[in-house]
Amino acid sequence: MRWIVSTGKDIYVDNSQLQARLSYIRQVTNSEVTEWKILQIEGTSKQFLYCISDDGLNGTFITAHIDEVRIICCLYDIASGDFVIANSCIWKKSLDKRILQDMMKVNRGIELWFAKQEVSVEGGHMLRQCTTLNNLGRFGFHTSLSERQLFTKRRNGFMAAVHEAYVKVSPVSLLGD
Repeated sequence: MRWIVSTGKDIYVDNSQLQARLSYIRQVTNSEVTEWKILQIEGTSKQFLYCISDDGLNGTFITAHIDEVRIICCLYDIASGDFVIANSCIWKKSLDKRILQDMMKVNRGIELWFAKQEVSVEGGHMLRQCTTLNNLGRFGFHTSLSERQLFTKRRNGFMAAVHEAYVKVSPVSLLGD
């Protein structure tokens, strides 16, 4: 499985937190994990870091801002996997569904999971769905509620824990979506 982290200063804080994230990945997958490598996506100036866990899963776990998640999910190698887990805020209405629909053009069977969202007030007047990365405590890096739940439920198996800790995105759009 691929694990991708944004190099934005509010997600990638420092090397010690990045190493703590590797330790977390080892614990939740119960597998060997490569060191971090640089991912440069052609046509963008954005850089990401990635590692691979040797767990036999064909999926991607992304911790990044929603626009970065969208860029990453446009990559054929990502969209052709079995699933994507996005540890990200959904700041733009229904963008999670649009990302899934775009990936389904490559792979009809792909699943997209998003971190559980909270409503926050941005700029004093805009309500947005977000997953605040906080709680440095136990893990040594800022975590979302879903990451903490994934860790707690990991003994049930990785995908069973994902089902409990993350929200599966439906490709169906309803009125109001």
